[in-house]
Amino acid sequence: MATYVEIFLKPLRERSTQSVLDEISAVTQAPLDANPAYEDEAYTGIRDDVEVQVFVDHGYEDDDDMPFSSHPYMLRFRTLTRDVDSARAHLERAYADLKKAGNYSMFSTYDLQYLLESDVVTR
Repeated sequence: MATYVEIFLKPLRERSTQSVLDEISAVTQAPLDANPAYEDEAYTGIRDDVEVQVFVDHGYEDDDDMPFSSHPYMLRFRTLTRDVDSARAHLERAYADLKKAGNYSMFSTYDLQYLLESDVVTR
């Protein structure tokens, strides 16, 4: 069983990576630090028992109704206790806050295979 869920983001206007990271950190209440353990540009933080991971230019290709390639930021929630419900609760709060801010085209997935919610802006 998957132990993580993701939000994919595309800024609706030009933004620096740092400004995106700052907003994600504020929404998740998890200070993000660069994580050199990954080959890709990655940042991680911990809030409660959930590890928040942000990958920049993740490299996933589009799959059916999930436009991965046009949404360069992947925000992953992974619990340290393998509690998917807890990870999903964190995802849902972050998704709602990011959606309310209105700065992103976005969608969320479960295990990169199942679309949970979509607010994709096409332009």
